[in-house]
Amino acid sequence: MSDATASIPFPALTPAQRLHIEIYGYVIIENLLDPSEIGTITDALYGIEDDFRRTGELPGPSCFNTSTTEEFFRIDNLPHLAPCFFDYVTHPRIVGMAQEIVGGNVRLQQSDAHIRRPLDEIPQTYGFHRTMGPTYHHIEKGLYHFTFIKALTNLTDLGPDDGGTTVIAGTHKIPDEVPREAIIAAAYDDPAMIHQVEAPAGSTLLFFESLMHAAGIIRSGKERPLILSGYLPVMFQAWNHYDPDPDFLTTLSDEHRALLSGEAKFNWQRRARDLAAPTDPA
Repeated sequence: MSDATASIPFPALTPAQRLHIEIYGYVIIENLLDPSEIGTITDALYGIEDDFRRTGELPGPSCFNTSTTEEFFRIDNLPHLAPCFFDYVTHPRIVGMAQEIVGGNVRLQQSDAHIRRPLDEIPQTYGFHRTMGPTYHHIEKGLYHFTFIKALTNLTDLGPDDGGTTVIAGTHKIPDEVPREAIIAAAYDDPAMIHQVEAPAGSTLLFFESLMHAAGIIRSGKERPLILSGYLPVMFQAWNHYDPDPDFLTTLSDEHRALLSGEAKFNWQRRARDLAAPTDPA
């Protein structure tokens, strides 16, 4: 077994963290990245934006922009663009948490980095959304596992007015048969169900994609840079345009190539947690 595989922790979540994501659909892991890692990723992200503003060119092949407005710059498909991006999407703790939640070995599904800036007019509502409901889930040893997990790391400190990611807690298990508009309306009727991330720089929000979530509303005037990676079971395909750069794959170890490409899809290793669910008295 290579060091890349051996360094992945399992379990990667404490019982309290596992219980939190089980109930609410998310958990915040504070200070996952150190100041050096934060600075390197932040510098790379702002450098990409600066170059784009000056030249209009992307930083490499096999990447794309979702948004290039002054208020929201986003670069997508990161691993081959900078070593710090690759280190993030292959971070052993992040991959370990993804494996624990999915319930088996995973592949990278999505990766992007954002710079969000205050809008001239502060919105009064959140843009809550999810790309898939909880259809593709299973329960093993009393624990809830879901197909699609995301890890979003804030690169600056987030206080109550800094626009941290906002979620409707517990909605990760509500099926798509329930209209999303009704879920959102109910949450606005009881704002206690709306939770917003407040955490020091380098903290990671781990959440089910089935959880209703939204970009936070920036009221402080500060910019909000972040980096995000998403993971699926290895037998799934990457989303459109998130396929790994083929030339970059040839430079990687077997384990990292499998993580980015899903090439181990015919040998899915289930990683059910040895512990029973935290609520199980056993």
